[in-house]
Amino acid sequence: MNGWRGVLAVLSAFAGIRKRQSVQGDSQLRPWQLVITALLLVLMLIGLLLALANWIGA
Repeated sequence: MNGWRGVLAVLSAFAGIRKRQSVQGDSQLRPWQLVITALLLVLMLIGLLLALANWIGA
């Protein structure tokens, strides 16, 4: 379940909305977990944008 908590922490930090209890709970996550999660989400976004551009351009 830590993986999902990492994804939620990264996405909510990106959106700028996070409750105080959730922020305090995120302190249990390791920094490397958050970094790897953020990098994977960015790679997925780039892949999605490239696929969309390829689909539109075809």
